[in-house]
Amino acid sequence: MSSIDTAFASTASVLFGKPLDGMESYEKWLLGRIKHKIRKAKSKFSGKDVWVVQIDFFDKFGSNVITLGESEEYGKNALSPAEVEKLSLGNAMQTLARISTASPEVIYGENVDARECAAYGPTQHCFRTSFCWFSKKVAYGFWTRDSDSVFGCSNLVLSSFCMRCHSSTNLTRCFEVNDSSASSGCYFCHNVENCQDCMFCFNTKNKRYAIGNVEVGREEYMRVKSLVTASILRELEATHALRHDIFNIGAGKK
Repeated sequence: MSSIDTAFASTASVLFGKPLDGMESYEKWLLGRIKHKIRKAKSKFSGKDVWVVQIDFFDKFGSNVITLGESEEYGKNALSPAEVEKLSLGNAMQTLARISTASPEVIYGENVDARECAAYGPTQHCFRTSFCWFSKKVAYGFWTRDSDSVFGCSNLVLSSFCMRCHSSTNLTRCFEVNDSSASSGCYFCHNVENCQDCMFCFNTKNKRYAIGNVEVGREEYMRVKSLVTASILRELEATHALRHDIFNIGAGKK
C-alpha cells in the first residue's frame, strides 16, 4: 500500500472509526464537489503525459500543451522577422500556431512522490491534486495549502485529517464542512467558527458537542455521532459514495 493510500485509510479511521481501503475506488465521490479537476493530455512536443488543471487559461489550450522540462527548449522557437512584420489580430492565431503553447506544470521546491499532479510544491505523497502548496498526503484536491491528510477538499488551508471540506481554514478531523474556520471534529457543518465536536450546525460560533446548533453534552453527542458515522460507513463501503453532503443537506435536497 502506498503512503497516500495508507493516509486515506488512516483519515477514514479518524473520521469514521474504521479505515476505508482502495482510495482510487472512491475517486468519483471524492471529486464530486471539486470544480477544477485534472485531466490528462499528451505533450505537443514529445507525446509525454501532461496533467492539466481545468481552469480557463490552461484548459482552453486543449492538447496544445508541453511538459515543464520541455518548455525551455520549445521556447527557443520564434517567428521570423517577416512573420512579425505581417502579424495582425486577423492572422495571429494561424501565425502563432507554431510557437504558442503552455506548460500547466507549475512545480515549486522539492517534492516527494507527487503523482499525476499539476501546479504544486513543496509536497510529499500527493496524488491527482492541483495548486497544492506546502502540504503532504493530499489527493483529489484543488488549492490546498499547509495541510496534511486531506482528501476531496478544495480551497483548504492549515488543515489536517479532513475529507470533502471546502473554502475553510484551520480545520482538524472534519467531514463535509464548508466556509468554516478554527474548528475540529465537525460533520456536515457550514459557516462555523471555533466549534468542536459538532454536527449539522450552521452559521454559529463557539459551540461544543452541538447538534443542529444546540449543545447536547458529550454523552448524547457521542451516541448520535456513533449512529451517524456507522450509517456513513455502511453506505461508503456498499456504494463507494454518499448521497448526502453539506451542499444538498443545506439546500434541503438529495
